[in-house]
Amino acid sequence: MTTAACMAVGTACFAVPGAQALSISATTGSIALNSGSGVQTVQPDGSGATTVAGIPNSGGISTAWAPDGSRVVSGGQATDQLATARVTGASSPVTVGWPQGSTRGSTYQDAVYWSDGSYLLSSTGSELLYGPSDNSYDPQPLLTSVQEPAADCDTQPTTSPYGTVAFTRTAPCGAATSAIWTYDPTADTVTQLIANAADAEYSADGTQLVFTRAVDGVSQLFTAQADGSGVKQVSSDAADHLHPSWDPAGGRIAYDSRDTATGATTVRVENLADGSTSTISSTGEKPSWQPVRDNTLDRVYGTGAIGIDDAASRWTFDTAGAAHQDGLIAARSAVLVNKDNATYAAPAVSLAAEKQAPVLMTSTNAVDASVSAELTRSLPKGSTVYLVGGTNLLGTGVADQITALGYKALRLDGTDLAAVSARVATQITAAPKWVFVADGSDYHDPIAASTAAGALGYRGLGVVLLTRGTTIESSVQNYLNSLDPATTNLVTVGTNALTAMETTPLSKQWSFWDVSGSSNEITAVNLAKFWWAAPNVATVQDTWTWQNAVAGNAVTATYGPALWSTVDVLSSNSAAYLAQESASVQNVQTFGGNDAYSVQNRADIGNAIGISSTYLSTVWAAGGNLPAPAATTAKSAASPLTTARTAVPAAPASPAAPAAGSASRSLIDAHPARTGARVSQR
Repeated sequence: MTTAACMAVGTACFAVPGAQALSISATTGSIALNSGSGVQTVQPDGSGATTVAGIPNSGGISTAWAPDGSRVVSGGQATDQLATARVTGASSPVTVGWPQGSTRGSTYQDAVYWSDGSYLLSSTGSELLYGPSDNSYDPQPLLTSVQEPAADCDTQPTTSPYGTVAFTRTAPCGAATSAIWTYDPTADTVTQLIANAADAEYSADGTQLVFTRAVDGVSQLFTAQADGSGVKQVSSDAADHLHPSWDPAGGRIAYDSRDTATGATTVRVENLADGSTSTISSTGEKPSWQPVRDNTLDRVYGTGAIGIDDAASRWTFDTAGAAHQDGLIAARSAVLVNKDNATYAAPAVSLAAEKQAPVLMTSTNAVDASVSAELTRSLPKGSTVYLVGGTNLLGTGVADQITALGYKALRLDGTDLAAVSARVATQITAAPKWVFVADGSDYHDPIAASTAAGALGYRGLGVVLLTRGTTIESSVQNYLNSLDPATTNLVTVGTNALTAMETTPLSKQWSFWDVSGSSNEITAVNLAKFWWAAPNVATVQDTWTWQNAVAGNAVTATYGPALWSTVDVLSSNSAAYLAQESASVQNVQTFGGNDAYSVQNRADIGNAIGISSTYLSTVWAAGGNLPAPAATTAKSAASPLTTARTAVPAAPASPAAPAAGSASRSLIDAHPARTGARVSQR
């Protein structure tokens, strides 16, 4: 979602090119408390106590909210587990286990969401750990042994929407005093921020900290600017003030008030404007204030002479030769497919994503006027236009017209669908890191597989190969036989592809991952779980309209998974996946008009990714163009996704599957998200 899109819905947000809005503000919701036997929520006045299902919290640790308020994280059934669950609708619980390998400590003591919900950041009482919020891989140490000396204990992490982490460091462990330190993921540095302080929490906008400090033997509340300046004491009564939590709207702080004589604890709220306080609970403790924030649904659709392919291109790519528009990228090439042939279009998704190109759909014997117009708008003259398929799909006249428009026409053809997929794969790379194999008899699995391959992005090394049912044609066999199974990862998508790989004799022995399901929708969900860890963006496609999926997935593959759904309602498996990923997914993109997505379908999306559909802002991009900006001006700042997601260390590579792509520390290089046992050829 672009900056302009943020302004159009009147939302204060950050923009990520071609992706989603990241909100930096939130309004006030309920307050989560450790109830002694789990987690409960109450209203800010203490009323409406409700138990959160799926959070045993046997260790009695603090609770924290996802950035949009849809989920909480706290302790699991055992003290070496964390549990997250939704607070509305089905609880959709996620359990995070203890990391494998050497780790200081043996129990979780604190946990918070980080990087706009993509990660969970926790403490063992000694060191800080991080891992994806959907538990797609095990937690691992956040800091190096140099940054976090073994003699020191780091606890009580808190995260800024800008990506910075603040935490309490006691040096050495057991010392009488501690300090607030920060970790900057961009610079990969740790710095002491505030001496003689503990238990900090960032305000929702990341500009302030609240923390505790002992004054005459009593723990009091203090506030400071995020850079550590402007320290101010804001409490002074005789009770210990512990576990402070900001009101997301600002101006109030919830905290534990513990009687220093009896140890009795009540949860109170202080109004910073006048210093007044009120009690909200005498049975709970460790308050955490819920942020309430809108998520975004981007509706991209064709209108008039602009088809869905043109709309997807306009939604993503700058106008060639014109001033750059925030949130768009430059097209480096284009991919043409026949507008009436679904399966031959499937390999175009990965080709387009890895060549930074739109997929445009045209007639067999001539370039449609709308395609010609979009090529001229988006693509610099002299660029390559790939024609996917033989002259029976895109005739010689199409190639001639492309050349006449000032582009280089490069045909990727073959004797059949399998041969075309092998030719497209060769054009992407002769040495792929990831190969996805799917049955080309139906378009659903090939499009899903091609989307996963395209997720590796510009100059990525992912390809899709298509079988004919359970048969691997000679062209695909030849491509596979040219590869080294020891350095190439292979994934079968769907049961026919699995059978084909298991039973077809190849010149080399392969072991591979099987991702399949009892329906196309379930296969796509399983592929999403396998390939993407805690994504911020997801695409939902109408299962009946392949054109929407090919055009849309080609421009969204690098940001997150694509799911299939029926028109009338959001399909149950896709809804369950989005609900489980609701901590991180804050933007869903759809491609197609109201005939592809009913009102109920759109409401279901809002209910799945947020507190409810009430908290869903919709951007209507007719023809791929944004509506006029609303009066509210978007806050300008660097994106926390760009800052934190590219700087946070990547997931540890599976021993059987080296991390794909470049050596950068971005999450996209952590594929696959979940690695299980591989299948071997018979």
